[in-house]
Amino acid sequence: MLAPPVRVLVAERDETVRTRLGAIFAEADGVELIAAVGDATAARTTLRRRLPDVVLLDPRLGPLGPVIRRPAVLVLATFDSDAAILRALRDGAAGFVLRSARRNELLKVVRLAADGHVVLSPDASRRWISAATRLSGPRDERLARVDLLSSREREVLIGIGSALTNAEIAERLGLAEPVVRECVARVVRKLGCAHRTEAGLVAYERGLCRPG
Repeated sequence: MLAPPVRVLVAERDETVRTRLGAIFAEADGVELIAAVGDATAARTTLRRRLPDVVLLDPRLGPLGPVIRRPAVLVLATFDSDAAILRALRDGAAGFVLRSARRNELLKVVRLAADGHVVLSPDASRRWISAATRLSGPRDERLARVDLLSSREREVLIGIGSALTNAEIAERLGLAEPVVRECVARVVRKLGCAHRTEAGLVAYERGLCRPG
């Protein structure tokens, strides 16, 4: 039995970008484009009526507000909206992806987000993360807490900061994926982070990872 398609809502102000993304998802196997909208009101209306699995969100549209079923939100990143993107990540967005991302990368991160992963698009993380960390506030106690991690937890943190999925971290470290999943949860908890994405930012701020 085939899995149901991933239902995607594109909420993007720029018409050219919105049209391009809509075309990619409309033609992709295993994905259903339920709408491509250009303003916050239309996005909220679609959320209430159509219940997408993943929303690709222009951060300039602001927060989505309360909805019946919380979708995974992927922030559409540019380099003139760093503060808005970081704010969305700290509010619980599932990750971010460049508006200019290639088709295969877009489909990969959308499917990962739909499966419950917090994801950082590799292209976006390499090019944007250094700007994001400059906006993340003073180096606080979370950075010191990295020293409290075990060697395995530190390796997992490096994997998180390198935009790897749990499966990719497991393959790199020779571990079972459930072990990695539990270790990620411990790392997030020990660092006092809200979620995996913020832990990835800590890895960069601490110097464990370098933007490629």
